[in-house]
Amino acid sequence: MIFSSLEFIIFFLIFVSLIHFFKNFQREIIIFTSFIFYSFWSPIFFFLLLYLCISNYLFIKYDVKLKYSISISLIPLFYFKYSLFLITLLNLDFLKNFVYTENLPLAISFITFTAIATIIDTKNKRHNEDLNFKNFTEFLVYFPQLIAGPILRVKQLIPQLKNKILMNNTNLKFGLVLFTVGFIKKVFLADSIADYIDPFFEGEVNNPDGIIKSFLLFPLQIYFDFSGYVDMALGSSILLGISLPQNFNKPYLSTSLTDFWRNWHITLSSWFRDYLYIPLGGSRKSRANLFFNLILVMSAAGFWHGASLNFILWGFLNGLILFSEKIVGRIFNFPKFLKIFFTCFIIFNLWMVFRINEFSFLVSFIFEFYTNLNRIFLFDNLLTLLILVAGIFSQKFDDFNKIKNFSNNIPLYVILPFVMIIILTGLGINAGSSEKFIYFEF
Repeated sequence: MIFSSLEFIIFFLIFVSLIHFFKNFQREIIIFTSFIFYSFWSPIFFFLLLYLCISNYLFIKYDVKLKYSISISLIPLFYFKYSLFLITLLNLDFLKNFVYTENLPLAISFITFTAIATIIDTKNKRHNEDLNFKNFTEFLVYFPQLIAGPILRVKQLIPQLKNKILMNNTNLKFGLVLFTVGFIKKVFLADSIADYIDPFFEGEVNNPDGIIKSFLLFPLQIYFDFSGYVDMALGSSILLGISLPQNFNKPYLSTSLTDFWRNWHITLSSWFRDYLYIPLGGSRKSRANLFFNLILVMSAAGFWHGASLNFILWGFLNGLILFSEKIVGRIFNFPKFLKIFFTCFIIFNLWMVFRINEFSFLVSFIFEFYTNLNRIFLFDNLLTLLILVAGIFSQKFDDFNKIKNFSNNIPLYVILPFVMIIILTGLGINAGSSEKFIYFEF
């Protein structure tokens, strides 16, 4: 089930009822219902989630060396997500009968990275929690963040899970408003854009106007899709009195690609910074070392997103531009609006590498876009451009604290009917369900 579905609404109401009537079994209820939540897509992966909980807890309990615990933790991820890609790339045909070719287990990348962060932080004494199997499992499978993040650290969640869940008036208002903002982004905006532009990415490159619209609208689709999910994750958790870290902070208003990666998928960026980039030496030592670290880390981040060469290329290009910014970024001092324009130009071109996994189609797509750029002044293309600009500008108001302050000033009896109308309308439009989130594939 996904947050923008009728099944989740029913699930959440049942969960809240169980917590209310069985207060002394809160931890057990969170664990039990989170496993049900995860298993809803494919019950067989209940056992995968259980294995990840048991194995990673044992690594922590018995203080297994990091080189062994991390390597073993990565085995399920590499088998399910990367085995077919690697064996095909390396032409190891004799192993093809052993690769996994079915649907990817949901959230395996997110769960694996959360577990690895916990193993490393515990080993290096970066938190003061006494981990046992119950609280570790509760932390790892907590359903609001289970499927697509944010990627958590122990100190961000376990201290809060010790407290009893209390649904007070403030949390109810803020949680409902934030969840509804995410629901609107996903159902009314991202899904509508996807329905319109997906055929242009999957068909022949023979529709220049379709290509222009796809190029302009995909940045909005992926932002509304992913940030919408995170808003719903944070909102549902806030309803329970538990705060999760923000994952977005006006990314398309960033003034550089470096700034963008501080504001987009923040918990993933910080994971790669803390557990790969800094251990490699970060920006210390020589420029050659900086170049190597940025290229390696961003290529790995690209590979994290998917088992395809286009994701590795996307990460590599991000690393190359990040390195260039560090070398020449201080030389130029443009006005802020020009910095935002140049940054969006770079990001939106990179999104095409991210979106299109066939290299020949990617080259044709980009070629057709730029050779037909004069058609952007046609009315419908110009209107699409204005929609993009409005979407970028709207991030000025897509602010966690502004939404919180807004909800605090509105009575609950006003918020409730508004939320119900929005959600019932959205569920009606999508027949009680919605498209899978883009990041579910990662």
